[in-house]
Amino acid sequence: MALKGNTVPTGIPGFDEMLGGGFPKGSVITVSGDTGAGKSIFASQFLYSGLTKFSEPGFYISFDERKRLMYRNLAKFGWNFSAYEAQKKFIFIEFPIHEASQFIAQENTMFNFIVEMGIERVVIDPITPLAMIHPDEQKRRQELMKLINTLRSWGTTTLLVAESEDEKDIAGIGALSDGIIKLRNIDRHSYKIRAVDIVKMRGAEHAQKVCPFKITKSGIEVYPHQFVYEE
Repeated sequence: MALKGNTVPTGIPGFDEMLGGGFPKGSVITVSGDTGAGKSIFASQFLYSGLTKFSEPGFYISFDERKRLMYRNLAKFGWNFSAYEAQKKFIFIEFPIHEASQFIAQENTMFNFIVEMGIERVVIDPITPLAMIHPDEQKRRQELMKLINTLRSWGTTTLLVAESEDEKDIAGIGALSDGIIKLRNIDRHSYKIRAVDIVKMRGAEHAQKVCPFKITKSGIEVYPHQFVYEE
């Protein structure tokens, strides 16, 4: 299926309806949430939908999960990233957290991958190590702004995965991003409800409500016609 116009559907059932069709093409989006909220699944599903539904090559840059473990965990949803990697339609690069600074040094190499492979979708998971390279707050914000501008120059639609526990850093990244999606676990006495909130999305008419979602055997499924009320 070929994409038209300036909208990039996520391919996540129900979520594109909340977005009004999809992400603005070329945007940089922060996906935040606490540990276990489903952020990496959301980002991976965005990439895999691009590969399988829209013929858009993808790029996963990880500062956390090892490729072999990641592929094994995602296989339970029926997602075979290694097959697309063999076809040179997908690339996964690992950076140990202590080598986060190498990401900046290798920006030209990564951009070459994007051009050569025609990559349209990128995920950086998590973004926090890059945000923490510089301890000085003013310097950190300057470098984050430079990073976001670099990502925009790639021309890809990019998701930055962030932990909500690092609220101060998330505020800085979110302010510079084109959009913020927050995945939440809302307590309901003896159980939790998974919910998604589009906090902001420049260039898109998005839903102004918190909607529930489930992690099913085939990935995330959002229920855009339902509401979650906080107590």
